[in-house]
Amino acid sequence: MASPALWQRCIAASALASTSRNVTRTFTTTTAVAMARQRPGASKPTVARVPGLDHPGTLHNLSEIHPLLDHYPRKTDQDGSLNLETPKLWASAPPLDNMLKNQADDDVDEASLPHGLTKDDLKKFLKRALVVKRTSNMTTAGKIPSMYALVVVGNGEGIAGYGEGKDDEVARAVRKATNRAMRNLTAFDRYDDRTIYHDIDHKFHATNIQFRSRPPGFGNRCNHYIHEICSCIGILDISAKVWGSRNPMNVIKATFEALSLKQKLPEDIARGRGKRVVDVQHTYYGANE
Repeated sequence: MASPALWQRCIAASALASTSRNVTRTFTTTTAVAMARQRPGASKPTVARVPGLDHPGTLHNLSEIHPLLDHYPRKTDQDGSLNLETPKLWASAPPLDNMLKNQADDDVDEASLPHGLTKDDLKKFLKRALVVKRTSNMTTAGKIPSMYALVVVGNGEGIAGYGEGKDDEVARAVRKATNRAMRNLTAFDRYDDRTIYHDIDHKFHATNIQFRSRPPGFGNRCNHYIHEICSCIGILDISAKVWGSRNPMNVIKATFEALSLKQKLPEDIARGRGKRVVDVQHTYYGANE
């Protein structure tokens, strides 16, 4: 076993070695470099010269070095002081065409509107966004999300239509759907301007709907989507029952298809049976005239 004196000498030697290493490192990094620079005949380190940077104080446009370094030139006021106002990248307002792209194609044209309607008449229409949901298209690059909207419009006097729109934002999707609904307006026949002429059974894909004509004061007792559609059309008394699929889009499309194509008017019945319209109205609808 080593004596205590030997341990003490080993500890002292290790402390001296660590101190010498610290002194050497400090001398190498600071003192030696400074002394080498002050030594006569020592060559200065070569620095790569960049054109335009020999005199940085006279440089005003960094684009002379590289186009990526372009900047706005400095502006001075009338008194010669430096103007610190940062120039604006945009004008007072960004271009509207860049913000609302593809909107010109969705504008409503008066020539495309049925029944001689004008844009002033469209302001009086009822608008109902019945379906607004998020969809995603699966592609090789991944899922591409978007917003889907289905809007129903009508004037409450027998004219209504529906349209679908899809966009990245909800507001623009609803606007597209509304404009397309305005172009797809359809006239609906109403008995006594309040209900349908007769009962209707209609099937659209997996959706089955039964419409029933009702007396005055009955109201709209039906599916909430059908209720909104009837309010836009102007039907006040009707009952309906939905069987099978209750998908909102199928229910809305089935309602429009049934009310616009499945109704038989007294003129059609009289023409098919070889009778007068007055007799048909008296027999089927109890008309006095």
